[in-house]
Amino acid sequence: MSYLPDDNPSIFKVALDVTKPESVNSAFSAAKQHFGQNFHLDIVVNNAGYSLSGDTESATEEETHQEIETLFFGTARVTTRAIEIMRQSKTHRGGVIFNISSLAGLCGFPGHAYYHAGKFAVEGWTESVAREMHPDWNSKSTSIAAAFLLQVLTKPGSTVNFCIVEPSGVKTNFEGHSKAHTAAHTDYQDPDMPARKLERYVSQGIKLGMGMEPSALAEVLYTIASRGEQVPLRLPLGATAWKLAKSKFETMLRELDSIKETSVMGAAV
Repeated sequence: MSYLPDDNPSIFKVALDVTKPESVNSAFSAAKQHFGQNFHLDIVVNNAGYSLSGDTESATEEETHQEIETLFFGTARVTTRAIEIMRQSKTHRGGVIFNISSLAGLCGFPGHAYYHAGKFAVEGWTESVAREMHPDWNSKSTSIAAAFLLQVLTKPGSTVNFCIVEPSGVKTNFEGHSKAHTAAHTDYQDPDMPARKLERYVSQGIKLGMGMEPSALAEVLYTIASRGEQVPLRLPLGATAWKLAKSKFETMLRELDSIKETSVMGAAV
């Protein structure tokens, strides 16, 4: 945030540690004090996180708890405070909450089990909370059935909207200081192990400059929030994310059909 001016009253910078409830509460209180009684939220982007990578058997209790604390509980803390403000505002009711998940919130890859666990948790939690919103907080143009199934598909402005963002690779420091590593496990070091193969693939992609520019991702979020159209519950970002998401769901449908007789346990479907 250093590129933003410090002398603009419309800009308020505050330290926030999402793993500490008191820090989250303090940040919201400080913002309200700075902007006054008319303080409201239009947009919230939950982007705090890092990856715990490596051999899952080697992960310590402290490492795994800290990962989930940051990815999931941190997102939940900020989101619940934001909902409270968005739904109670009399003059600016509603807004958009972008919970940054990942392609890793849709598909599981070797060597990142706890990162996946945190992102999958964010996705399920956000979908559930989105459905908790009272119909009065959602657009009346949405049918009753659609409102019950996907309440987040509503027009921003007078509603509390949620969007789970699922980007593939982005050109940030994610593979640098935003990544923690478990200790290496001796039984997983063979070059043919799936996690070692993925590490080499990712490393090659970084060297080739693969990935989206952060500014491009930000532009998409701005467009979603400001265009006055339906806000999607899930938003895969990047060609890789879209293709892998489509492939996963197509595979799941085929598998679902293949186990239909076992699944329905004799019931007529």
